[in-house]
Amino acid sequence: MVAVPAAKGHSRMTDDHSIARNERLHGLLAATVMVAVYAWFWRVSAHRIDEGPSFAGFAGIFVTGCGDFEHFYNAALAMRDGMDIYSSGARGYIYPPLVAFLYMPLTHLAVQSAARLMLAVNMMLALWCTWAATAEAARRLWPAPSRRALALALALTVLLVAPRLRTELQMWQTNILMMCGLMLALKTLDSRPWLAGLALGFAINIKYLPLIFLLYLLLRRRWAAAAWTLVGIAAFAMLPAVQSGLAANANHWLTATAGLAQLFGLAVPAAQAAHIDPISAGYSLSVTSALARILGADAGMRMAWLGSAAVAMAVAWAISAMYGRLGLARVDWPAAGEQRGQPFLGLVQLDWAALIVIALAFSPQTNPRHTSLLLLTYAPLAAAICAPQANAGRRAAALGAAILFGAFVNPLLLPGLAPFATWWNRVGGPAWGMLASVPFLYAAGVGLGRGAARHAAVTHDPRNPAPWSSTPSN
Repeated sequence: MVAVPAAKGHSRMTDDHSIARNERLHGLLAATVMVAVYAWFWRVSAHRIDEGPSFAGFAGIFVTGCGDFEHFYNAALAMRDGMDIYSSGARGYIYPPLVAFLYMPLTHLAVQSAARLMLAVNMMLALWCTWAATAEAARRLWPAPSRRALALALALTVLLVAPRLRTELQMWQTNILMMCGLMLALKTLDSRPWLAGLALGFAINIKYLPLIFLLYLLLRRRWAAAAWTLVGIAAFAMLPAVQSGLAANANHWLTATAGLAQLFGLAVPAAQAAHIDPISAGYSLSVTSALARILGADAGMRMAWLGSAAVAMAVAWAISAMYGRLGLARVDWPAAGEQRGQPFLGLVQLDWAALIVIALAFSPQTNPRHTSLLLLTYAPLAAAICAPQANAGRRAAALGAAILFGAFVNPLLLPGLAPFATWWNRVGGPAWGMLASVPFLYAAGVGLGRGAARHAAVTHDPRNPAPWSSTPSN
């Protein structure tokens, strides 16, 4: 009689040891994947530091092959010396003045040493974003934590986003700084809306792309976060004045916004504007740029913008229709304090990931480096694929991830694809592919949530709210 409980206890201990061993193995797998991928990042990037500029037009101005890094370095040097940041170097600095201000400490190092340091910093920030994005997606989409599933999702996210992050790291771009702001905003949106708003304000002062999230906060009745975003925009816009002075900072902003106005077809004296390429630039992957290239100069920039607006409205209508088809509230959401439970917790994650796709698909200057921001879209797809619930949304997530990954054709892998890749990029193929993944993103998230709700209905604990129920929890 005594041996039976002892046997059961031994069985439970064996199960616990087995679970712990599996968790360690999956954690080791995730760590191995990250180390291998980031070692590859360093290998394909660091050698550029000691090489000359790859673009002949930068010869005699740049001393390394570090992509865009010397634009930021020279602008920071100009700000430190009280010069015009938009006339520095090869006149390639086109961003708000905050980036030049943040890079000023690097100017006390030789450009090669500064590039090595910044590459290491960018890689650490990318690691944090990868971990944070995957863990946050799991928290918002899974009904219960699972270390083993989280390790698998982390490894899958790293692999999916690796080609996109490579383009960012080997060009020393600043999209990772913007990504950090967007990720911190999502993590703190419910608990500390003031910090979420400041993080978004920071991201908007790196590049203008995250402005779409301010509109989203207003749409979702996140009044506090939206107000703090405006505070953050103003505060970080003024921060460089600590070094340059109020008048110079105002002139810098005038030059930056004049360049942006030119991009939208407004008449601005070229001498007063940042040197921004037109929307038809061949490197841009967006729908907007594709329409400008297809319509040609005769149709004019206005037709390209009108066509892009029409496509954007069609995408917004499709997402709204999808919300209705899935039985979800489109606009009539409760107050922010009541959005801390399901389904709103998960829907904010899905919306956040979809907004990244939409912003990239329609931005007039989306180049391959910007697509590193798709980390914030790959993470919830990977979380849905690796979710502990069997099959719940997994197929839709796998299809969405495959479409998103396949949208980018790399002719270096298959040289025979070079002509197709040229045509594909010219017509905005990557942007259309990104947009095509959005329905699968929502289907995966909602399928995952409803699968969890069905499970909770069978094993319901009245002390806990059912996932994706209509009653949020505080």
